[in-house]
Amino acid sequence: MPANLPPEAKAKWLKVSEAKTPEEKLKALEEFLSVVPKHKGTEKLRRQIKRQMALLRREIEARRQKKGRRFSFFVEKEGDVQLVLLGFPNSGKSTLLKSLTRASVEASPEPFETKKPTPGMLKWEGVYFQLVDTPSIMESAAKGAGLGVQVLSMARNADGLILVIDLSAGPEYQLRTLLKELEDFQISVSRGKCEVTIERRRGGGIVVMGELEGCSVADVQKLLRSYGIYNAAVRIRGRASLDDIESAVIAPRIYKPAIVVATKADLAPHNVDNVKRVLAELNLGIKVIPVDARSPGKEVGETIASYFFNELELMRIYTRNPRTGEIAYRPLVVRRGLRVIDLAEKIHSSLYENFKYARVWSDRLKFSPQRVGADFVLEDGDVVEIIAKA
Repeated sequence: MPANLPPEAKAKWLKVSEAKTPEEKLKALEEFLSVVPKHKGTEKLRRQIKRQMALLRREIEARRQKKGRRFSFFVEKEGDVQLVLLGFPNSGKSTLLKSLTRASVEASPEPFETKKPTPGMLKWEGVYFQLVDTPSIMESAAKGAGLGVQVLSMARNADGLILVIDLSAGPEYQLRTLLKELEDFQISVSRGKCEVTIERRRGGGIVVMGELEGCSVADVQKLLRSYGIYNAAVRIRGRASLDDIESAVIAPRIYKPAIVVATKADLAPHNVDNVKRVLAELNLGIKVIPVDARSPGKEVGETIASYFFNELELMRIYTRNPRTGEIAYRPLVVRRGLRVIDLAEKIHSSLYENFKYARVWSDRLKFSPQRVGADFVLEDGDVVEIIAKA
């Protein structure tokens, strides 16, 4: 930006952040925009807010139109990671879902056969990935064509995206169209030079993880407090200025890691290079996985899972029962950089409130187990036993 927003605008923004429904958020954004001063420093911000408002209006209208339908478009997240499949009619989404998850779904040669989202579960090294097949995308989906708004809303709420491209039917057009519709819906599949995410927490103050440029941690803390944020983890990829931090508060860039699954590679193998060329032209470092028409193969599922595990910066933490010594079979899948006290909060509020200390088992430690405090940062594969006050 910089926006240099007055206190009145920051107070109005609190209502935006507290809004529970699209209708409430739209009204709050309208009020916020009305008090944002008009000058060169706020031009970009005003454009971003207006785009958010336009998307909310489409979302509200789409909800009204589907009220009479018998099924819900919402798919509750299960497992650890939710990945949404996006693609054109007959691109092979349903076949891919069935092959990777054994979900009960029928692939059909008829276009637009998928009328509602269908989930399936892929397990990889203790991590559960929920894959969701969706109705097909078409041009102008972001403007309301077909079920585009509903599908793109699911994409915006997912952890990652699988772009399914049919190599035998104009793959370059399919890919460019999918990317454009995502962009029009304010979803980016490319990492920016600087990325800032702000995760609110119950306590612990404001912690900054990453490099700052032209400002200090104290400056960041002062800025966030002016927006009513007193406890948060600020994660920075790259180098962030105070303006970058403020942008992450008001108009966060929605980045979704994505992978391209190019189907029917056995029918049109030469088009794999064309897909890669388009991605290179757009400066998108997205991985492309060519698969055959009939069956993707087990290794495809493993590639997808490991790719998103790394891109989402996840890790597996195993808990140990202090009474029995039993280690949980299934790990907690969390973001890297998690502290012991954050883990306690995730497990149960009483552990967080009565935290005393923890023991950590890990090959990376000189002594294992090692007694640690609340701010000890965990790593993938750690075994943790939390001791609470009596």
